[in-house]
Amino acid sequence: MRLLLINHRYFVASGAERYLFNIERVLQRAGHETAVFSIDYEQNRGSPWSSYFTRPIGRADQVYFDEHRTDPGSVGRSLGRLFYSREVERDLARLIEDFRPDAAYLILFLRKLSPSVLVALHNAGVPIVVRVSDYGYLCAEHHFLRNGESCTKCLGGRLLPGVVHGCVHGSRVISALDAAATWYHRRQGYFDLIDRFVTTNPFLTDFMVRGGYDPARLACIPTFADEEIFAPRAGDSGKYLLYAGRLDPSKGLETLIEAMAVLKRRSGSPPRLRIVGGAQYEDYHKALVRHVERAGLADCISFERPVAAEEVAGLFGSATASIIPSVWFENLPNFYLESISAGVPVIASNLGSLSAAITDGEDGLLFETGNAAALADCIARLMQDPSLDRRLRTAGPLKAKAQYSAERHLELLTDLFAEVIAQGRSAPSPYSGSSRAKAVFE
Repeated sequence: MRLLLINHRYFVASGAERYLFNIERVLQRAGHETAVFSIDYEQNRGSPWSSYFTRPIGRADQVYFDEHRTDPGSVGRSLGRLFYSREVERDLARLIEDFRPDAAYLILFLRKLSPSVLVALHNAGVPIVVRVSDYGYLCAEHHFLRNGESCTKCLGGRLLPGVVHGCVHGSRVISALDAAATWYHRRQGYFDLIDRFVTTNPFLTDFMVRGGYDPARLACIPTFADEEIFAPRAGDSGKYLLYAGRLDPSKGLETLIEAMAVLKRRSGSPPRLRIVGGAQYEDYHKALVRHVERAGLADCISFERPVAAEEVAGLFGSATASIIPSVWFENLPNFYLESISAGVPVIASNLGSLSAAITDGEDGLLFETGNAAALADCIARLMQDPSLDRRLRTAGPLKAKAQYSAERHLELLTDLFAEVIAQGRSAPSPYSGSSRAKAVFE
């Protein structure tokens, strides 16, 4: 097949981009031809399709909202991308004309590329499959978090709670603009142009249905770990605990640091912890470092730069466990799948997609979300029980192969592409009832 991949970044800034590069590699390895459409950022990886990329909202080195909000010109373009961009539509149409894709696979496009990409694809008769990479179709904040705790007030399609609570960038004004854009997109029926939504786990699928999406428009295709990269390795395990991922308040890193402090108080000598990843906001990274220093843990906790997937695979060889202390529902994170594929035990929050995926004590350990003492208990239990360690290290790869292999993911995904290509465009609303008539300011 000739498949067009669309994402607003072509460098790794989150799990969505990790998935983008993983699926691009696996599709090409299977003999499919791919093209990419993105924004022309300075940080991008090289691509033969980069001449088609649309221009950034601000400078080429400015990616995030906080980098745009101080520049009047960027603010204006941000508003345009929030609602609709003719420029993006024209740029994508040029790529479609030259590449002639059989289908398009979209990952992240709202707010930075806008639904104009859907219109360009629809006008060219290209079937559209969208991967749901977070909860952004159901929640303006994207994580169902408010003040660090779960909040599902907007789950039924409501927009007003997000405005009242200033859920987008902590601002009621920005939240109101975001809500207005969502209302406009629904009113115009842009999401009706999507042939299928791909969810990554049953928990997310259930939330999409509860949010008003027609189950017939949803295909649950679990994310995968590339077993050619992430496989059990003979190594000197037990040297350190590992966290690899974005440094973000939703990830619960404060709980992990507090758990290390609990272990230090109990034993006087906590295990080593390596935190590998970058922060969108430098102030948050600095706050985590100060937290570590205040707790007297600077000698056992290290912060390390983000690394490529192959380097993460190398880190697993000596890891005692992978820790996922998230305070949001997560979306079957890459780090979880890569860890179990590599035979590294996972200790995770008992919440959302993680609690649905992990059977406690059999193929991972779960602890009460936000409870540092409970997390410390899980770490100590694993380190003191060799039989538990062996059981988890054996169960993980078996589960990864059975449920989360690249081969299975590729088969399900390409079957879905073949289905939408064969069916042609059918465009009933993905919402229960009419998306244009749906009351949104409830």
